[in-house]
Amino acid sequence: MSRLIVQMQTSADGYVEAADPAVRWPVWDWGQHWPWDDELKRDFNDTLRAVDRILLSRKLAEEGYIDHWARSAADHPDEPDYAFARKVGEAEKIVFSTAEGLRLPWPRTRLAGGGLAETIARLKAEPGGDMIAFGGTGFAAALAAAGVVDEYQFYVNPTAVGRGQSLFRSVAGGLRLTLVRSKSYACGIVVNTYTPAETAQPVHPGMR
Repeated sequence: MSRLIVQMQTSADGYVEAADPAVRWPVWDWGQHWPWDDELKRDFNDTLRAVDRILLSRKLAEEGYIDHWARSAADHPDEPDYAFARKVGEAEKIVFSTAEGLRLPWPRTRLAGGGLAETIARLKAEPGGDMIAFGGTGFAAALAAAGVVDEYQFYVNPTAVGRGQSLFRSVAGGLRLTLVRSKSYACGIVVNTYTPAETAQPVHPGMR
């Protein structure tokens, strides 16, 4: 069985989307200017290297996620920092949507519909390595509410936004998590990795 990883940038006060869109809180906005430090870039690329399927919301796909990173991969064909962009092109992309007649013009891309929990369970049973999900607050919140996420990776940015949207806004009764790993970086990002408590493994002594 493969695992499903949800990776999200969050503010220092735990929001994945600021109520005020004018608040510039992420250290990196996915543009060409990339202020992450070298160690974080390497670790981020290592995470993507270990997965072979990428789950996307319809909205993110249509807004140009795949096209954007395809262009970035083409513009930086030999740069180690952009290995993740090449991975986006190489990996199988699975787009979630209930819309009829949705066109998927990208290579190695297929559509997934139906019940979220049932679809994720079927994908986990398919041959292949781990899956990682990208796609805005709504998609990630739906995955959390469905109880199908095996690992959360929160890239905590050093800015508080005051008010905003929580990834766990639709999780009834809350969700107890176990911290598996925490690592801080020179650029100010702290990456906290959690698993749902019932499936968590103990934190190893000295784990950063």
